Amino acid sequence: LSPDPTIAKMVGWADSFEAQRKEFAAERNTQYEKAVGDVKKLQAAGKLDYAPDAAARAFLLTSDKKGFRTEAWVDELLKSTVARAEGYEKGEQWLKALRLYSDLASLEPAQPVWKERLKTVTRRVRLLALYTPDQLKSVQVAEGKERESADEILKPATRPAAATKPANPDEGENFKIDWHETLRGIRMDMLWDALTDAKTNYYRDTSYKDLAAGGLNGLKTLATTRGLDKAFPKLGDDAKRQAFVAFLTERVTASRDAAAATEQLVLRDTLTQLKTENARTVMLPEEVLVSEFADGAFAELDPFSNMIWPSDVDEFRKSTQGEFFGVGIQIQSDDDGSLKVVSPLEDTPAYKAGIKAGDVITHINGKNAKGISTNQAVKTITGPRGTKVTLTVRSPDATSKDYEIRRDVIKVASIKGYLHKAGGGWDYYLDPENKIAYIRLTNFTAETGKELDAAVAKLNATGAKGIVLDLRYNPGGLLSAATDVCDKFLSDGVIVSTRPDRETGNPPEIKRASKDDDESHLPLVVLVNQYSASASEIVSGALKDLDRATIVGERTFGKGSVQMLFPLNDRSALLKLTTSHYYLPKGKCIHREENSTDWGVEPDVTVEMTPEQMRAAIDARQDLDVLRAEDQRPAADGKAGNDKLSGGTQPTDGKPAKKDLLSSDPQLSAAVLLLRLKLADAEPRT
Repeated sequence: LSPDPTIAKMVGWADSFEAQRKEFAAERNTQYEKAVGDVKKLQAAGKLDYAPDAAARAFLLTSDKKGFRTEAWVDELLKSTVARAEGYEKGEQWLKALRLYSDLASLEPAQPVWKERLKTVTRRVRLLALYTPDQLKSVQVAEGKERESADEILKPATRPAAATKPANPDEGENFKIDWHETLRGIRMDMLWDALTDAKTNYYRDTSYKDLAAGGLNGLKTLATTRGLDKAFPKLGDDAKRQAFVAFLTERVTASRDAAAATEQLVLRDTLTQLKTENARTVMLPEEVLVSEFADGAFAELDPFSNMIWPSDVDEFRKSTQGEFFGVGIQIQSDDDGSLKVVSPLEDTPAYKAGIKAGDVITHINGKNAKGISTNQAVKTITGPRGTKVTLTVRSPDATSKDYEIRRDVIKVASIKGYLHKAGGGWDYYLDPENKIAYIRLTNFTAETGKELDAAVAKLNATGAKGIVLDLRYNPGGLLSAATDVCDKFLSDGVIVSTRPDRETGNPPEIKRASKDDDESHLPLVVLVNQYSASASEIVSGALKDLDRATIVGERTFGKGSVQMLFPLNDRSALLKLTTSHYYLPKGKCIHREENSTDWGVEPDVTVEMTPEQMRAAIDARQDLDVLRAEDQRPAADGKAGNDKLSGGTQPTDGKPAKKDLLSSDPQLSAAVLLLRLKLADAEPRT
């Protein structure tokens, strides 16, 4: 009723968002009904192993999870699934058991038994994947055919015809990395150092007896996983295998019975006897014996405490330091196994050489790259600074070219804007009219603070009035980077504190904000979801507790533990160990324990997204992230062109318009609405 044009504009924004919200809610309900229908179709077709997959999708989509579990058809499905999963596990059909236990853990997340069984079966599949990948692959092929037949039932009309591929014995084989390379350099003295560091520095009381029992049980799992005799022939000798298992069982009992005063001596004696008994029976290589003992031992602690063996140290350091030596491309494996360039990184050797988004890397140093994993490709393409790598690249027009590229230092930017400009740099404004900027923080590295300073300086220089800080899918990183980000938006107050649950010699830490001349006071909305973890939760939680930002999205992951690195022996390996937990300014620990009912950071405004909506939003986001040449500009201008909230341009080349980011992303739309309303409300009235 008000004649005020600003209020009329605000009402229009709110009405548009509400219409979009109803559209997304209806879409969610449609997807739920489809998932339930898929359960019925699969059951009717006798595909009982795949019905729980559809039920798990329905569970995620329902608005009444407690009521869902009490429905008769769900209860019956769960009972039959439990029986089949247990049968597959007993029959050593690990992939089938893995899938069903995973579904059970999704459908009954409060039941710890499914997580434990899933953990054991996952370990067996991991062992097969590492030591006998060819044998596992044959099982996966059979599983894939079963999955295809189930998919055919659900999508008979839309399923594309299977493409025929010419036989190629070299495809994907040239880059196979066997377990000898993965476990190279592992020694028993590293294990002993790691176990003593864990006993001394773990955030809560642990014992040598628990570590010993976990390690021995890890080796029992290896010894009782059929098929590994292809890599370790002595496991195929039942008498020797049973003798080894009997020894492991006896030492588990001895470890459990050890007194506190003697448990360290018992563990040392166990490791000595382990080497002797192994040599007498199954003759596992020392690196295998040590690796699998360590994996079982540290599984007794928490999912984030583990070994970083010599072959993994370089890759680990790359992930935390924010730079490495390579050519500067983001790659992904396409559905057909092709190695596709998602985007070159600006001002890198690959970008300068002329490699573009959408190109396919067919060969690396002359070897066929079809079918190799992205990890294998990364290890091959990266290398010492100044060395060269030759990439054979097929462009979308089907022309191929060899690029000989000299590797150089590649700095991975952790701060991104709304639209990657042609030629490099970011446009941060997702709403230029209202001067609302968008900053996406992909991880927390040593350079994050400086990158954020530069981005905010640009926004200040161009008159920004509000910021959307996107922390969704951000797995975390360095604590120092998280405190730098918070300090950019805070003048005072505790950001985060850390402390162990016992006296370990690692003192509690308190990180406080300080007043700086260049900090930002702009209105702030922070986006989070269930994949925002660790440092992301520190930032969003601190900004929420100190009333500096409005949090929008879904409850965060709940990874509130602090890991320290302990160099082992000659520093060629590391132990990553949980030494304390994070506590937010108001005292909450964000970490999710086994039986937690409250964890992470709860948003001020909850906006849920279905998996399909997430995928659509990610696709739209990636399209704006791609670094293109001037002649590769997207059909639309990269802004939220035809969304309900902002209006904009349409494609002019006759092609169908892609669904833009705001139309695809209800969480981002909610953040924009909140900032628009806040900014409009602050405008002076006449």
